[in-house]
Amino acid sequence: MSLADLLPVRFGFLDRPARKHRAIDELDRQRALRAGADLLIRGLRLQLDEQERRHMEVIARIDARHAEIVEGLERQVAELEHRLNVASLAESAAATTQEIPIEEIRRHLVVPLHESPLANPAHVPAWARRD
Repeated sequence: MSLADLLPVRFGFLDRPARKHRAIDELDRQRALRAGADLLIRGLRLQLDEQERRHMEVIARIDARHAEIVEGLERQVAELEHRLNVASLAESAAATTQEIPIEEIRRHLVVPLHESPLANPAHVPAWARRD
């Protein structure tokens, strides 16, 4: 039993039902939504940071592999340039010391082994003979 039941006059404001939508409840709901949105944004930022970190790791590995390949190719180029320089120096040295041109030497003196007069299969050197 309440005090209102004991009074002979009924007050109208006591009979009214409670409001369903109060401003405080709406404010609490908005705050909860905002807190949820903040948590979602924080989670998405963490995921984005993780993806960016993984991306940077992949880029670093690709750059390292690229650097290895470039260094290998540079070494090959340097070796080939060295060989070319040695060959050109040897050819120019032979050209300056020989009375016969290089083309003639190649044409007449450089022959395949099987065409060489010293490549006689019947010939046995003196040191290899068993007499």
